[in-house]
Amino acid sequence: MSVFNLGLVASISDDDRALLVEALDLLLRERTGAHRLSREIAMSRGEREPDVCEFGMVDILRLSRKIAEGMPEADRNR
Repeated sequence: MSVFNLGLVASISDDDRALLVEALDLLLRERTGAHRLSREIAMSRGEREPDVCEFGMVDILRLSRKIAEGMPEADRNR
């Protein structure tokens, strides 16, 4: 059962949601940089490029969007 099914996200304040979304955006930025660097290294070695899924970026985006769904529109674009 997911956290969202339990209604836990619904009980989070708008300020906390904004903080979580911002933190997830920063995490996504870091993971994107790590993925880019690992791709460059793999390419220089002639190895297989790492998949985006190995860095959890899809999960981070999904979670960030899910948390932002309950936020007022003005807070989503802080």
